[in-house]
Amino acid sequence: MSDSTVSETFHSKPGDSLADPYNIPGILLFMAGVVGLASTLTAAGYGYGGWTALGAGATAVCFIASITVFVVEHERLRRLARRR
Repeated sequence: MSDSTVSETFHSKPGDSLADPYNIPGILLFMAGVVGLASTLTAAGYGYGGWTALGAGATAVCFIASITVFVVEHERLRRLARRR
């Protein structure tokens, strides 16, 4: 989806956000956060305290970064819509 065709601050059809190349970093960071969460829970279950703390930090960073990327992308679309 190019910048010249975007006229809305939201995606009108399900799956449009997945086709938008600007959302790919946010989606990948979110998926990394889910994998990190699963790994952290596994480490906690086996009693590895150090790995649990490290995994919790990495998971939090991935989730916060993915939300930040999504908010920045939403603001970019809003600015594009205001120009029109």
